[in-house]
Amino acid sequence: MHPVCEISSKYVLPVFRSKIVKILINERGLTQIEVAKLLDISQATVSLYVGQKRGFSRKFNLSFDLDVIDHYARSYAEEITNNPSVESMEYFCTLCSELRRKGLLCKVHRNVSGVPSDCKLCIK
Repeated sequence: MHPVCEISSKYVLPVFRSKIVKILINERGLTQIEVAKLLDISQATVSLYVGQKRGFSRKFNLSFDLDVIDHYARSYAEEITNNPSVESMEYFCTLCSELRRKGLLCKVHRNVSGVPSDCKLCIK
């Protein structure tokens, strides 16, 4: 069984970053290079998020509460445009905790790790 944090970093973090990238480009008018600098990732990675080659999977996106992820992504995008030195880790960890508390991460965990259906580890 994979640890929950491993599942989050592999499946939730890319969706979170993808949403941030799209908000910053589509709604804030930033360029891919500006977004890359803000998020401390490469422009090529930003391009993968924009083209849905990273951060998008029909199988796993259907398991997520995308409204919760969108809320945190919008909050972080707002914060980072006003204060470029803000760290995303706090937002991501809070998002992950909320997904765990609501049992929403369990669906993904079961899909990729074969976790028993009666497992309550994530929501403890």
